[in-house]
Amino acid sequence: MLKKQLISLGIVSWALFSVINLVMSSKLAAFGHTIQAGSIVKSLVISVILYAVPMVIGALGQNWGYYVLGLVIMVYSLGLVNGILAVWGQSHASLGIRAILVLVGCGAVAFNFYWLTVAFKYRKQLQNKRDDELLKKLNQNK
Repeated sequence: MLKKQLISLGIVSWALFSVINLVMSSKLAAFGHTIQAGSIVKSLVISVILYAVPMVIGALGQNWGYYVLGLVIMVYSLGLVNGILAVWGQSHASLGIRAILVLVGCGAVAFNFYWLTVAFKYRKQLQNKRDDELLKKLNQNK
């Protein structure tokens, strides 16, 4: 159950990042410079790869994929924090738009931390299962 939840929450995390990335790259964020569409596409392709590869590896039974995905999510969370600070300090958008962008960014960071708590629960579940199997094996050898 937690494994499926990690994958579905990972997809939502990627979608949140992608939407925020697109909005931050648009004129709505009012940073005063234009961003090339090719740069946005490259950013989205890279994020798809960085999210999808560890999820596929994890889904195939290699749990280290979730550790890599956790690292990816943490790095993208730092990027979101950077975006929040940039909107608040450098955007020329109205206060209402900046506030909405900051709140959405904070929500995405909070969601990513929720993903991490689910990942830690999954790790604990696997650890308990491994410990129970080892204890059972030790008791059989007595």
